[in-house]
Amino acid sequence: MVRINSAKSTKMSLFGAGLSYDWLWLAALVVLPFASYLGLAILVVLMLTALGRRFHPIRQVLWQQGYGLLTLGLLISACFAANPGDAWLQLANFLPYFLLVGVLSTAAQFRPPSTTLTTISQAIVLGSLPFSTAALIEYIVRFPGIAAQVSDWRIFQWVFDVSFVGHRAHGGLSHPNILSNYLIVVLGIGLGLLVGELRTREQDSSLKLSAIIAAATGLAGIGIFCSSSRNGLISAVILLLIAGYLARRRRWVWILGLVIVSAMVTGLLFLGFGGRSLSLALFTQDPRVAAWQIALDLIQQRPLVGWGLGGFSHQYVPFSVTNHERLFHPHNLWLYLACDTGIPTMLLFCWVIGRTYVAGIRRLMADCCNTPLLAYSLGFTGCILFSLFDVTLFDARINVLSWFLLAGIGVLAHSKPTHAVR
Repeated sequence: MVRINSAKSTKMSLFGAGLSYDWLWLAALVVLPFASYLGLAILVVLMLTALGRRFHPIRQVLWQQGYGLLTLGLLISACFAANPGDAWLQLANFLPYFLLVGVLSTAAQFRPPSTTLTTISQAIVLGSLPFSTAALIEYIVRFPGIAAQVSDWRIFQWVFDVSFVGHRAHGGLSHPNILSNYLIVVLGIGLGLLVGELRTREQDSSLKLSAIIAAATGLAGIGIFCSSSRNGLISAVILLLIAGYLARRRRWVWILGLVIVSAMVTGLLFLGFGGRSLSLALFTQDPRVAAWQIALDLIQQRPLVGWGLGGFSHQYVPFSVTNHERLFHPHNLWLYLACDTGIPTMLLFCWVIGRTYVAGIRRLMADCCNTPLLAYSLGFTGCILFSLFDVTLFDARINVLSWFLLAGIGVLAHSKPTHAVR
């Protein structure tokens, strides 16, 4: 692992024009959770600049990777949408992110031996500290005995002025599920960086930086618990199991893993999920089951082109799912895609994304010393796990991070093997 202020990285230009834009990518991704409009504005400028300088390479890469066909599938679905206006508008949740993949895939300065991707991954993990800390404070403040004493304090108004119910923390990210998804990404990246360092046994790594990353990763796990997201907690446990398996030769890793799992189980037994006691009914009577059934019924009615993006929400009958007057998606990414864009486009989506993801896994199996690839792969694995029970691509912050991780996997998986990359 390199220090975060790598001189080698900052001297390189992303667009071949002799200027350094590395810090702008870094700034955009770190600022994004704090000030989403500012972060998105920086990213738009960077992508448009890249598009103007290397339009043909970007177009070629996107076509070769299947994004051209995927775009065509989305456009066809929009043409046959039940609500065309909404369907065309929601293409913004996909098409700009395809361009992001193309820009990163054709930027030579992101490829090893450049440390830009490693630096960005470290910055993302460290940038999560305020949100994890805020989530922990919020969770503590929400205890009834404490809330009764401080609910009138102006400093805690952000804790109580929310639209959701229950003993759940949102950490300033609008909703507990958004916080949970964001911290799952952070947890995956952080675990990848730490496990990668253990496996490569680096002697020149910064112990101080590693300790801070470990602390930020641990706090991300605590923040996930504080969000009271069942989906997030399940995803976190799976990521921890994967990380534990990769570092299985170190006994203290297993001991630490047992301590973490024991702490989670203890917390669930005494605190439950967001004020709800731990019981089998939390899973068997989950409203998601009814939402999945509605999605399956809609898929059977229009299996080829779907109902158009946003179609599920327009076809949803109020209160078909208990206590839900509105439901915007079926809480599963694959059912959402099949319902709104059709089965063929959903399968094409899986093929395009899966090809890059599998290439990253294969590269890791052949090159176990590729620390940044491990970090990006575990981060994106967190995205996949979370998508099994929720759809958060409507939040641009999560969407950007997910596609950036995927693009990073593609760059690192297809670069020349090198043991200099950390």
